[in-house]
Amino acid sequence: MEYIFKSEKSIKTIEEIRKFLLSDRWMAILFAVSMIIVGLHSHLPKEGFHIWGSVVLAYITGICFLFTGDVMAMLIPTLFTYLVAIRCYNSLAAFKEIWYLAIPLAIMLLFNLIVYGKKPTIKGSQFLPMLLVSFAVTIGGVGVISKEDYFGGAAIYNMLGIGFGMLFVYCILFPRISTDNGYSLIEKLTKIMVFVGLAGALMIIAHYIININDVIDKGGILYMRWRNNTSTILMMAMPFAFFSANKKSYSIIIGFIFYLAMLLTGSRGGMVFGTIELVMCIVMFVLYDRRRRLAYAIICGCFVIVALIFLPEITQFLNYTLKRLFRVLNEFLLGGEDTETRVRHYARGVEDFLNHPVFGTGLGNMTNRDIFKSKPGSLCWYHCEPIQIAGSFGTVGIVAFIYQFIKRNALIWKKATLFNMTIFLSYISLELMSLVNPGILCPVPYLLLITIFMIVVEKCDDGEAQEKIPILKKFREKRKEKKELVTK
Repeated sequence: MEYIFKSEKSIKTIEEIRKFLLSDRWMAILFAVSMIIVGLHSHLPKEGFHIWGSVVLAYITGICFLFTGDVMAMLIPTLFTYLVAIRCYNSLAAFKEIWYLAIPLAIMLLFNLIVYGKKPTIKGSQFLPMLLVSFAVTIGGVGVISKEDYFGGAAIYNMLGIGFGMLFVYCILFPRISTDNGYSLIEKLTKIMVFVGLAGALMIIAHYIININDVIDKGGILYMRWRNNTSTILMMAMPFAFFSANKKSYSIIIGFIFYLAMLLTGSRGGMVFGTIELVMCIVMFVLYDRRRRLAYAIICGCFVIVALIFLPEITQFLNYTLKRLFRVLNEFLLGGEDTETRVRHYARGVEDFLNHPVFGTGLGNMTNRDIFKSKPGSLCWYHCEPIQIAGSFGTVGIVAFIYQFIKRNALIWKKATLFNMTIFLSYISLELMSLVNPGILCPVPYLLLITIFMIVVEKCDDGEAQEKIPILKKFREKRKEKKELVTK
């Protein structure tokens, strides 16, 4: 912007706008706008309101891109736009009708890349594993997949989003994310994730309040087409709520609110893996946040007591989710009626890998639509990351993705800090959710978030003062004592 407006007054105004775009007030405004759109969508019967709400937020995001090149400032409106957009389930045809509205957004993005862009770098620790994954994704299905499927719109988007496209994003974001921007990267990312998590939780709670008559009549979970996506966002946000309790103790309660909201979605993955994540968060922060151990104990105790008192009512309310969960477990473990599409997808994925063990069948392979006819613009997902990697990319993909998984964890665990462990919990929770959903293989926002997380960890390990926590310290001390005894 300084290239266009060169007067001191203009530059000062632009700097004030940039500070505002990183402020808590701006996040609160976006929060309010998103909730208004969600509330109106629930009340107004007119089909397409949610689509126009997504467009409004997308343009707000684009305007932000005009004024700043700061990745954190760009991330804030992007995530709020996604939260509203996930309600646009099966709306590809409607978006195609307004395709021309994407042209100004593309120009804004191009403007951002040109004006605020820095020289791309390949110095990041995740460059090589992402490069190998990009090759594996691109050559997946060679000799098997048809040209029509390989070059389909959804296939190209996801191949680029998982592969070379995300690698390019990594290279241009790495030099932009810095600890020298006048604020704490750790604190800013934490606030963003907590705000977005609160928006997701309120979106679910509002859905119940607006449809309270249906809840009373049904006496149980309300159906939501966007339950898995919202649960995934909440799972990624939950560890940050616990981490923020280092400065604001009440944030502990926010973590529990995220979990309860997950249960209200009716998502089976959210119920199972959200429970596992909640336990991991409690264990992690009870061990290493000594100042608040009593608060954790009191909150957990209250939570358990209330759960036990109202166990029959809770079980009845969650009956819809529990039935669906037990049905898929029955078919997966014991072999039932073979009605669960996920179980059939798992079996087909293993079969595809065994038939094409080197390069797999390709990400855009559509021969599995006999199991479930995917929506227009989407792929035939196996709904399980390991099976997706094996079935779509073969042994080449398995090796590349395992290497990437190792390198990500090596970076996170290189310096054991409470923030790095928060990133680990968020990342590993996404990996757990990806066992039953596309999850981390969805370029935006999940893979993009993980890509940003990795850059932030790498930059903050050296650029921000962080206290190390004694991971496995007692184990090492006992091992050392045993060695000394043996030596004696």
